Amino acid sequence: MEEVLVPLAALFFSLGPFFYWLKRRYDLKELEARKQEPKLLEAANERNRELEDRVRNLESIVTNVDYELNTRLAKIAAEQNRLSRALPALAPTAMAGELQIGSKLADRYEIRELLGRGGMGAVYLADDSVLGEPIALKVVSASLSADPDAAERFKREASAARRVSSPNVIRIHDLGQTSDGLLYISMEYFPGDTLADVLASRGTLSLEDNRDILGQVCAGLEVAHAAGVTHRDLKPGNVIVDGRGTVKLIDFGLATASFFQGMTATGLSFGTPEYMSPEQVRGRATDARSDVYSLGALAYHTLTGRPPFSGDSAIAIGFAHCSHEPRPARELRNDIPEQLDAMILLALAKQPDARPALGEFRSAL
Repeated sequence: MEEVLVPLAALFFSLGPFFYWLKRRYDLKELEARKQEPKLLEAANERNRELEDRVRNLESIVTNVDYELNTRLAKIAAEQNRLSRALPALAPTAMAGELQIGSKLADRYEIRELLGRGGMGAVYLADDSVLGEPIALKVVSASLSADPDAAERFKREASAARRVSSPNVIRIHDLGQTSDGLLYISMEYFPGDTLADVLASRGTLSLEDNRDILGQVCAGLEVAHAAGVTHRDLKPGNVIVDGRGTVKLIDFGLATASFFQGMTATGLSFGTPEYMSPEQVRGRATDARSDVYSLGALAYHTLTGRPPFSGDSAIAIGFAHCSHEPRPARELRNDIPEQLDAMILLALAKQPDARPALGEFRSAL
């Protein structure tokens, strides 16, 4: 027996260091795992927070696009029905914010031609007997004029827009309201094509045309921002280009988020969601930095032939503005200068504070 135990004891003592190392390694791994547990837990919590934030964003977008829109549409429809019953003799065209060609508004404006129609009303070419020149006359739909709060906000926005004096911004002459309650604005008549029409026919703009057109857009925005006015609906349809290449911004401060407080969908405002900043989509306060975001989206479109985000619905596009990163424009068009590509991506930053100043953007052009 002793002959057997002695070799076994020797074997045990010779393997002792190995077993000690094995146990030590197990203990270290267990200690490391315990150290990792808080990190893994924090990572899981962070993923949950990101998911919750995305859900909240989506909920906010859906709420703004759907609930607020439907609520205000219902209010407007109810008010229009009330007016129809109270004023049965009022012409249907006047109730819709439309005027007859050849008629006269406010004993001053003779209506010559319908230039366009939108959710807020219609725009006409008219002769102004006081100024002795043709002007563009925007008549706001009576159903919107009937909302006292909306009408008052509209008047404030129009008054603010009158402070902007720039060769690249349409000049506003006068603001008034007829005895029937229709709001109207007379403004400079500037014949030309919208940038939306130009893009529809050409697809994209050359780098030279981009520098020229977007440079003038920046110039108009800079003057407006210096006067304390933001556009909040910058898009190709609100940029007019004439045959000589002169650019003017229209609807400055008129089709704004403040006019339809809390309503960030496209239903009644002029724009489409492709150019709206994340804060606009979420129905939050906007300022000049929102215009910079829209400028970035506009530049992306003129250079690549498409906006930075698209989707099957306004909600999908709005969600992309809030949560997705745009594809670099140079991946779609390789002759775009790197500095300009970087500036566009910077302008499309989700956080307003991260966006460049207009002067920086203009320099990058």
